[in-house]
Amino acid sequence: MIEAKRTLVFEDDFNRSESDDSKEELSRGWVTNSEKRAAGTKQADLVGGFLSITMAKDAYHGVSVRHDAPFDDGVIQVKFRMQDAKGIGFNFNDPACRVSHAGHICHIGVKPKQVDFRDGKTGIFDLKIREKRLAGASKEEISKLTKHAFAYHDVDLKIDRWYEMLIVIQGDTMSAWIDGESVGKLSSAGIDHSVKQNMAFAVSGTAEVDDLRIWALK
Repeated sequence: MIEAKRTLVFEDDFNRSESDDSKEELSRGWVTNSEKRAAGTKQADLVGGFLSITMAKDAYHGVSVRHDAPFDDGVIQVKFRMQDAKGIGFNFNDPACRVSHAGHICHIGVKPKQVDFRDGKTGIFDLKIREKRLAGASKEEISKLTKHAFAYHDVDLKIDRWYEMLIVIQGDTMSAWIDGESVGKLSSAGIDHSVKQNMAFAVSGTAEVDDLRIWALK
């Protein structure tokens, strides 16, 4: 599955507690969007030896919990548990990328019945395509411009059950396995962006994560 040499870039087992449970004190360099998107309401919590993420009722954007872990090609291993049908996303970004909105490069989203793969850089977050969409381009036109940048795969996952996810990004291909079983892949040019500067957990309901490890491939 992974033949190249691996160098550990970042790991976190979340086995720690916060000094003030009313505040987000994730430490170790983690950053959330709670201040900007949820008026400061706490959305990420260290509890029970894992990270629990819940989108606040007054938030106007899904929760993003991110950490710098730069790599070109890489491997990500993480445990996750969904608490609703909204699932969890794993986003890879480069804030220095000027051709993609907010530096979005690629993404894998997991829901109980589907795993989706997305090349954001040359797909929906390509600034030229985004401008067309905001200017009122039809769904059909946007779909034609972005269909190369999506892949969908059916799964049958359970709510409130821990799974282990393995993501491999090599060149223009992003592949994933859940509990050792392949759940699909996507090959698209934007995935080959030279720097995935950070990884973010994206949650619009409630989900938990644990035992994260990120390697760069050489």
